[in-house]
Parts: sequence; C-alpha cells; structure tokens
Amino acid sequence: ITEEEEDELVDEAMSEDEEEEKPVVEVKIKQQADKKRKAVKEEVEQPEAPAKLSKKAKQAEKKAKQQAEAAAAAAASEKPKQNEKPKAKATTLQGGVVVETKTEGAGAPAKKGQRVGMYYIGKLTNGKVFDQNTKGKPFWFRLGAGEVIKGWDTGIIGMKKGEERRLTIPGPMAYGSRGAPPDIPPHATLVFDIRLVEFK
Repeated sequence: ITEEEEDELVDEAMSEDEEEEKPVVEVKIKQQADKKRKAVKEEVEQPEAPAKLSKKAKQAEKKAKQQAEAAAAAAASEKPKQNEKPKAKATTLQGGVVVETKTEGAGAPAKKGQRVGMYYIGKLTNGKVFDQNTKGKPFWFRLGAGEVIKGWDTGIIGMKKGEERRLTIPGPMAYGSRGAPPDIPPHATLVFDIRLVEFK
C-alpha cells in the first residue's frame, strides 16, 4: 500500500467517525436549546415580587394617613351635634332679673292681669332646692298683682303656653333682707326653673 492509498483509507475512516458522531452532537445541541427555552419561559411566567417601600416612602404614607384622619375629625367636630339644644340666650330685665328661655312656647303671650298656672323648681345658688311643684295641679296666681315675689311678676310676663324659662332673681326682687326662714336666707339670690302650663 502506498502512502497515498494509506492517507485515503485514514480519511475515509475519519469521515465515517464524524458521520457517526454527528447525530450525537445534534441531540446535545437540541437538548441545550430546549433547556434555554424552558429557562426563558419560566423567567417570563414568574410573577414579579412586589417592590418594597423604602423607609422614607413608609413615613410619607403614615404621615398622609394621619393628616387624613385629623381632617376627618375636624370636619366631624364642626357639624352640629344631633339633638343638642342651642344655648339659651340670657336677657336681664328690670331689677336685675335674668331670664333664659329653655323651651319656646306656642300661642299668645301671657299679659299682666291674667291668671297663670305654673310648674316650678326653686333653688338657691348652691343648688339646694327649697320649693317645687312639677306635677298635678299647677300653682295659680294673678300676674302682676303682687301675689308673688317681684321677680316672678317681672320674669313671667310674655311667656307662652308650654314655654320653659330659668329666672335668676336677685335678693331685692325676691325675699329681700328678711329672707324666708328657715330655707331662704336674707338677701339670697334665687334660681327658678319654671314652665307656663296654662293661663286665662
């Protein structure tokens, strides 16, 4: 065998080996390609983790929440409370009698000379009750005729049926220097919560 023939045989043998290995190489390449495609697919399908808020962002969010709560509380405080009665307006009459209307009445006002029927609670300024008539037969008297203390004659004129007032009556318009022993001392200021039940 010549050297040329020997080289030809070696080339043929090598080419045969290459043809046998070629399918193996193709399989490996295919497997590698499949792995890459699978990895890419998993990466795409994997949900992104929620971004963590920074410390500053958390503080800003907390501050905004506190401001919103404070604004809501302020708005609620500005609204008038339900069923809350408006504060009574005080009026000072002749002799220093202070009149506060608690509940408005209806109809015509009571006038001097008419007979009026009253419910009442009489107290000293320290809150001690010395007399009261709050149910049953009202206390009747003729308005402005001097049948009661001056503070009543002055403070009841103009009341309407069902009206409620508080009268704060200084000593000279009540029982004066003599008082009304044993319950009412001399020069005592008296407080009456009164209601006009009826008048005629």
